[in-house]
Amino acid sequence: MHALQRMTRAALAIGAAATLFTGLSTSGAQAAEGTFFYTRADTGRETFLGSTPTGVCLSVPGGARQATNDTDTDATMYTNSSCTSFAGFVGSRQSEEFSSPFPTFVKFG
Repeated sequence: MHALQRMTRAALAIGAAATLFTGLSTSGAQAAEGTFFYTRADTGRETFLGSTPTGVCLSVPGGARQATNDTDTDATMYTNSSCTSFAGFVGSRQSEEFSSPFPTFVKFG
């Protein structure tokens, strides 16, 4: 089970890196380097954010029951789209678990 999770994370990280590289090559926006994984509160499935620009309030579809911030930038979790209702903090290279109301937005930096 753990080997499958590691293989899934590796595949997702490669895809995220390719997406991040493509996005950065066409814009001047700064982004956190690495991958942000989370377990969806609605389905229990692990997923990731493909692009993690800093200073932008990003949607976390399905809400996050657990989050792993494998980026070089700290992340703050929120429960609203204006990123003003604090739900938690996930430091760089850290993991955190959340309870209801689950965070549905994140901001890096």
